[in-house]
Amino acid sequence: MKVNALEAENFRNFSALRFEAGDGIHVIYGDNAQGKTNLMEALWLFTGNRSFRGAKESEMIAIGQNYAKLELYFEDSEREQTAGLMLGERKKHHLNRVPVKTPSEFSGRFPAVVFSPADLTFVKDGPEKRRRFLDMAISQLKPVYQNYLNQYSRVLLQKNTLLKDLYRHPSLRPTIELWDLQLAKIGTILTSFRMDYLKKLGVFAGRIYEGLSQGKEEVQYQYRSTVFPEEIEGYTDASIEQYYQALCAAVEEDSKTGFTSVGVHRDDIEVLLDHLPVRQFGSQGQQRSCVLALKLAESRLLSYVTGETPIMLLDDVMSELDTRRQDYILNHLENQQVFITCCDISNTLRLKSGMIYKMENGILRR
Repeated sequence: MKVNALEAENFRNFSALRFEAGDGIHVIYGDNAQGKTNLMEALWLFTGNRSFRGAKESEMIAIGQNYAKLELYFEDSEREQTAGLMLGERKKHHLNRVPVKTPSEFSGRFPAVVFSPADLTFVKDGPEKRRRFLDMAISQLKPVYQNYLNQYSRVLLQKNTLLKDLYRHPSLRPTIELWDLQLAKIGTILTSFRMDYLKKLGVFAGRIYEGLSQGKEEVQYQYRSTVFPEEIEGYTDASIEQYYQALCAAVEEDSKTGFTSVGVHRDDIEVLLDHLPVRQFGSQGQQRSCVLALKLAESRLLSYVTGETPIMLLDDVMSELDTRRQDYILNHLENQQVFITCCDISNTLRLKSGMIYKMENGILRR
């Protein structure tokens, strides 16, 4: 996968930007609030995911404007392609000039991996962030996964609404059971996807971490399900029944809180270093290495499964990494298009080959 050019109009602080990219490493440096992350965000939106900054659409439109327009020119191993996004009142999106209803239809067409400072707290933050990582990563490989996730969220909302009334109206119990059966079916599918993905991802991440630690430490990433104590063998009647029984067993307590306490929406990833939880026993450097290995592994697994090497977006993380990790990012991501932003150009002094740009007031110069 390769970006050839990106055009942006009224996007954040870009009144009119055209960025032409080449092969290999691209470093974009500049002071804070100049537009570096805006460039990364614009590229990321073409994956079909929402902004990695958690921004609303209205926040991505330049102040005083009622629309923002993005156009991406890219190529995969087969052909050159184009994609367009129009944000605001005049929503018009296209893929190769064919209209699409929502940007989610881009999913799987433009694979990318983003690594930002927020990811460095992956280990320390709560499980919601780790679940979101899995959901976004799997959606790029299997667009149908997002459909299942949306279905699950809608059913969960319906059930939780009923739970708030169940304590006072026990006659609602049969209706709750109907929603639980739906949650069990969809939840089993999602769990199977997640477990399978993390198992494969862990193989790649383990090899990368071995290189980062020079073989001195071993990392493991384990899926912690609130329903299944062990790995399941895909979507089976037995797994669905086990999920359903777990929901039924918790319904009395859940009716008091008005919230479903078990299911994929409560699951987690545990990161182990030499069989110990890195969250409690790992140093800050070890925790960052675990996250870096995971992100690089995401890229390699995408390439392995799809045959397309995703682009890598590294947003302002260089200053947060030590020299060994900086060197790994700058000089060991071979045969891949990489975009790196930083404030201090000295962070990339170890760069052996690549292109350097300066971003200032939304204007990019090489």
